[in-house]
Amino acid sequence: MSEVIAWLLAVAGFAAAGFAGWQWYRARERAAARAAECSELKATLGRAEQLRDGLMKVMNDAVLVLDERQEVVLANEASEHLAESNPVGKLLPETLRHPELEMLIQDARIVGSEEGVERRIEYGHTILNARAVVVQDDSRALEILTLRDVTEIQRLERARREMVSNISHELSTPITTIGLLADTLLESAVKEKPKKIRKMTADIRREVDTLTQLVQEMRDLALIESGQMPVRLTPSNLKDIIQGTVDPLLPLIENKQQTITVEVPEGICVLADDMQIRRALKNIIHNAVKFTPEMGHIEVTTTINADEAIIAVKDTGPGIPPEDLPRLFERFFQVDRARRNGTGLGLAIVRHIVLAHGGRTWAENAPGEGATFFVTLALSDRQ
Repeated sequence: MSEVIAWLLAVAGFAAAGFAGWQWYRARERAAARAAECSELKATLGRAEQLRDGLMKVMNDAVLVLDERQEVVLANEASEHLAESNPVGKLLPETLRHPELEMLIQDARIVGSEEGVERRIEYGHTILNARAVVVQDDSRALEILTLRDVTEIQRLERARREMVSNISHELSTPITTIGLLADTLLESAVKEKPKKIRKMTADIRREVDTLTQLVQEMRDLALIESGQMPVRLTPSNLKDIIQGTVDPLLPLIENKQQTITVEVPEGICVLADDMQIRRALKNIIHNAVKFTPEMGHIEVTTTINADEAIIAVKDTGPGIPPEDLPRLFERFFQVDRARRNGTGLGLAIVRHIVLAHGGRTWAENAPGEGATFFVTLALSDRQ
């Protein structure tokens, strides 16, 4: 009897040990599964953080995430640049001091919609398009503030409005003149005044030529900007280019009893599209002739540095007001709007041709003592 009991106890012990082993094995499996889940979750969170950091880094807009105290909990590099320091851990008023931003956040809280609130504000010399959105987390509300720099867009919008205004102005004057000349011509024809008719006809021809030049330069400028007028850079002798540009203008220079000197060292070879760069230089030299008074003097000189030739065209005209220098190469911009001297597109064409050559163009002057225009061109290896 005792042997049976001992045998049963042994069996029970083996069964208990087996059950315990099975339970331990199951527990180990569950632990391994949970560890795998945790590892996968950790990897997923890591990838999500990498994606978040990558997106925040490539965004040009400044992005700040704020808690309910308006403390910055997350910010990208663009916001650091705008705030001139790392804003994380600071309150919004401490990092971006602007009352309209605080009002924008308050308005977003009132609206409470994921659409958010948006408005344009001036932050120093920068114009920002600010947008605030409130999002609800499991335990708290977060505010996301995005700030987009639209300063350049504003400038382009203003330039577009000015361009339309300038086009209207430039076209209205010759069109009005042509209309008046046509009416006068009709009256003169009735009264048989051939001398006056000839003069009216010549005036009409002049105004038509002005309109034709304006339309052609607008078309050329559009082609240059869009890349549809290709620039073929080839090694070219700079002295030949400049002399070939000056020679056709000599009769105009002589008519105004002006003098011009060209000082270009021999052997300078630049990478240029001969026809296009001659057009750019002709526009600059023609302006110098136009604004230099009779008996005045024009100088065309060239210097070189390590990798470029610098062409300078200096006149003895009235000079340019300092406030107008930054706008000289804008389309339709003219220093003196009261005087109709050309279409206002010549220097804009110069700028785009020179940029297509990989060069630079700018102007310097002393008011009352004349202006100097500069053009740079890359030197060719073949000197």
